[in-house]
Parts: sequence; C-alpha cells; structure tokens
Amino acid sequence: MLASSPEFMPCADRHPRQTGAAIVTAMLAVLLVASIAAALLADLGQSIDVGSGLHDQAQARQLARGAVDWARNVLADDKQRSTVDHAAELWATPVPPIPVEEGEIGGEIIDLSGRFNLNNLAPRGKTDDTAAAQFERLLVVLGIAPQRAQALRRAVLARLVSAGEDAGPVPGSDRSAVSGPLLDVAELAALPGFDAPTLARLGPFVAALRSPSKINVNTAPAEVLQAVIRGLDLADARALVAERDRAWFRHLGDLQGRLPPGASLDASASLDVQSSFFLVTSRARYGRAMVKVEALLERSHTWPEVVWLRIP
Repeated sequence: MLASSPEFMPCADRHPRQTGAAIVTAMLAVLLVASIAAALLADLGQSIDVGSGLHDQAQARQLARGAVDWARNVLADDKQRSTVDHAAELWATPVPPIPVEEGEIGGEIIDLSGRFNLNNLAPRGKTDDTAAAQFERLLVVLGIAPQRAQALRRAVLARLVSAGEDAGPVPGSDRSAVSGPLLDVAELAALPGFDAPTLARLGPFVAALRSPSKINVNTAPAEVLQAVIRGLDLADARALVAERDRAWFRHLGDLQGRLPPGASLDASASLDVQSSFFLVTSRARYGRAMVKVEALLERSHTWPEVVWLRIP
C-alpha cells in the first residue's frame, strides 16, 4: 500500500484522455508543418539540376532535420513555462505522419532522463559505488541472475573507468582496451556478457548520456524506480507509477510522501523532477524517398543543444 500525501492532487483540469490527445496532436501538427515549411521552400531550388531521386532524398532529409529543430523549439518553450517534466506535457505527445506538399513528416520526443544513465557508473572516470549498486539491482529486477548481474556491472565499469584516474583495478574483470564514457547503448555489445537478448531486455531502461546526470522520477519506468529508491520493491514501484500517471510528482518531497513504509530516497541517488536529455526521432517522406533522423538533445539551459544527430 502506497503512503498518502497531502500534496497528492489529481489533475482535474485535464481534458478526457482521447479528446485531449486529439487536440494536442492537432496543435503539434500545425506547429510542425509551419516550422518546416519555410526551410523546405528555401531548399526547394537548390537541387533542380539533379535527378528526381536524389532531389527527393535531399528534400526528405531537409524535412526530417526541420522536425529536429521543431522539437528544440517545443522543448525550449516547455523549459520557459514549467519547472516539472512529465508524460502529460506537449513534447511527450507523438506526432503521427502529417501530410506536407509531396510528402509527410512525423516523429516523437522520448525523455532519456527517465532512464538509467550508464555513464553515471563512473563519472569523470571514477567508480560511483551508489550508481554501480543501482545498476546491478536494475539488472536483477529485469530477470538477470545476481551472479551474472555482478559480472555485467564489472564489465561496464571496466569499459568506463579511466586507468589514470581510478584508485585501482575493477575486481574480477579485465580492463577494456577502450575506456571512457559510452556514446551509445549499442556499444555494450562489445563487452563480455552483453548478448543480443540481454541488450534487448536492457535497452528500454538505460541510456548513454553525459554524466553525471539525474533521473526524472516523473518519467522513469517502475523498474528504474525500483533500482534507485532504497527499500522499494517492484510491485510498489508499479503502483507508484500508476499513481504518478494520475498526478505527477511536483518535487522530490512529494515523491517521498507517497513512498510505502520502508522505502526512502537516498541523498546520493541523483533524482529530479526535471529532464535534461531527450531523444528526437523524425521520419520523413518526400516523393519516393524515406528518411529517418535521430538526435540526442541536451537541455541544460533554455535552448537544447544537439549532442549528436544521425541518419541510420
């Protein structure tokens, strides 16, 4: 049974779920099309002398990149309007494919601050014991045997810890020839023990972000909350998420007040109710060309910075 809190206030001002989602989607559609129309028109005449296939590909890329800039605008506006980030905000609504002249554009923004940051295990090349224990708990709650979870944790630390800065070797593991922060979760595939099934199981719950970073308790899944909140079991974590989706946490004190008996926040757990890292995925079609663009954004200040942008 979750604890009650005087600050647990239902979000009575929301529209009914389906009507609200339709309104938000329509708003996003208008904003998205308007934001990329100018860029598309500006680029229209630059490829007149190339074949239609290359031209379509170039225009599709332009559309997809324009959607990334649109996402930056949405997140910047959100930063100015709110000090709390949660899944009911405008940015969290996926945009379905929207027709534009000779094509379509759509996509979504995913909050990566709700995931466990692998680079938090060794910020600045030195092991963080609290984060390492949390990662091991996450592996166990995802169904990985405790002994194997320890080995996987050691493998990641061996990859992250810088030999020149750490006080000593990582017990039970050979140091990787390549060390330093992970740039992508996919890099785990090169580490011992991280086979395809393990990566598939772990993928929705972890990220590779600049460290140190904080976990947003308003967007973290139950498995991550269970791993980072002391004394919280998975059943209570799932109940907490269900309650949170009806009334998000306004601050960490609000979260503490809703925790069940025996669970408590660790001062070193690096939690927050705001988000700094977002993954933007945009999909564009122009003519016969289809393009997907992914971008990692860091919103440490009002205007989000593009950490990386790739076209898979």
